[in-house]
Amino acid sequence: MKRFLVIILLMAAFAPLADAQLPSDPTSVEIGWDSDVEPMVMELNSNYNFELVIKFWVENSRLIPVDIEFEVETFESFIVDDPGKVTVPANSNETFELVLTGSGIDSDGLLLPSTNIFKVTLKANLMLGEQSTGQEEIEKEIKFSQVYGFEIDFQPLFNGKGPEVKSGSDKNIEVVIKLAGNTRDSILRTDMSFRGCPQMDYKTSDPIFSGGIVESQATGEVNLMAPSSHPDKDCKFVVTITSEGNGNSYSGELEFTVDAPEVKEEVEDEEESISDSSGLEVEDNSLPAISSLLCIFTMIFSAVFSRKGLQ
Repeated sequence: MKRFLVIILLMAAFAPLADAQLPSDPTSVEIGWDSDVEPMVMELNSNYNFELVIKFWVENSRLIPVDIEFEVETFESFIVDDPGKVTVPANSNETFELVLTGSGIDSDGLLLPSTNIFKVTLKANLMLGEQSTGQEEIEKEIKFSQVYGFEIDFQPLFNGKGPEVKSGSDKNIEVVIKLAGNTRDSILRTDMSFRGCPQMDYKTSDPIFSGGIVESQATGEVNLMAPSSHPDKDCKFVVTITSEGNGNSYSGELEFTVDAPEVKEEVEDEEESISDSSGLEVEDNSLPAISSLLCIFTMIFSAVFSRKGLQ
């Protein structure tokens, strides 16, 4: 009986020490991002692909190692490379990497806007064998880097060419400015010129060409003017727009034809005049020949009659 009491007393004495050695929180494992930047930027390269490395840490305050299996949720088209299943030693802090790769172009071939915010959710499942005994979860916001640029089109088009302009007249066209990047941009400078037709001129008072903001697409009007002396010719109208976002210039060309119907009529009239004058010259040249014959006959008759008179 005394031995039994001694054992109970010993157990009671060592019980607080044993409890102190056990972790007060069986899930005392924490995870966190290594960077506080929010959102992190996915830098797009020249092919509009990206690779983003996100570092995170795991702190295990337990007295024993812990097995952790990671799970990541994010945009479905992103490719995720996570550490998988790891073992974190007792009383330690380990750093790991999460790598995201993918494209900034959507299924329609368009750049995803830089204003879109995507979420990355990292879950750390605390494992005991094949069973999860708890879970820690953190989130990070990410977005694409800004890409600037313009595409330039023209309207109206007929079989890929602009409207025909007659000599001595003008035509209005529309210059369509589209974003080629994934963020809005401003027009820093606009230059317009002609190729192959130095006589052509233009005028525009549209404010978009003097530094307007392009959200997705903008349209400006230009008047093409052909002088009355302009001959038939194929011409090109060139519009160059400089981006304020990256300082690069982007050009578009419009092919069109100048028609000079009045010039054609003048040429035909000149040809007819030359033909008529040539006919008159032939008739004039024939008149002296008839006059010479008459003179000869007159002289012959005069000589004959003169001899008869003498006889």
